Amino acid sequence: MKKLLVLIFSLLLYACAATPPSQMQLHSADYGELPENYQQQVKNWWGTMLKDPYSAQYTFGKPSKAWFKDGILAESGGAMRFGWLIPITVNAKNSYGAYTGLEAHTVFYSHGKIESADAQVGVGYTGKAPD
Repeated sequence: MKKLLVLIFSLLLYACAATPPSQMQLHSADYGELPENYQQQVKNWWGTMLKDPYSAQYTFGKPSKAWFKDGILAESGGAMRFGWLIPITVNAKNSYGAYTGLEAHTVFYSHGKIESADAQVGVGYTGKAPD
């Protein structure tokens, strides 16, 4: 009985896994424009999550076109979105006034909306589009 439950649970998880978009979808997708001031927009957005946003030191990696699949439990029902994946590192002060050290993060920018993609990159809900 336990083996049967494990098998059913495994199949359900497999069915919920993110399916990457096809090559045709990737080439015809509307990724939107990455504005010239995207770095300032990311700093403003990320700063809302910091104890001392004025102390933050940012390093930006090269943005790349990407896809993002909303989580299965999201309100949108797992919609596929296209935009830009922006790697950043952040070093900011904590509530004790000490710098926390460099922390790597990934930000997803799509048509004027910014959000964290850290968790989604780790489990396959986000991927880079071919150049």
